[in-house]
Amino acid sequence: MKLKTSIIALMMVICSTLMAQEKYEQAIVYHIIGMVVKSIEGKEFEKIKVKGEQQGDYTSIFKELGNMRDEGWEIWNSSISPGGGPVYFLRRKLK
Repeated sequence: MKLKTSIIALMMVICSTLMAQEKYEQAIVYHIIGMVVKSIEGKEFEKIKVKGEQQGDYTSIFKELGNMRDEGWEIWNSSISPGGGPVYFLRRKLK
């Protein structure tokens, strides 16, 4: 009887943990000289052209990341692309 009660209690903990997981929308933003590229939820990439930008100038991507932060996005990972530019992975809680 004690084993049966323990198993039921464990199943309840597992079920409540699974139901408590939060759902997120995901996005990727990266930088190419002269453009910031982003995709939300794997949709077609949006290309934002930037004029007068030099190699190593990441002002435009930081501006876009700031705009996304204001919309509720948070950076949850980052990387460097094979070309050497920054890549940011973002997420936002679904409502």
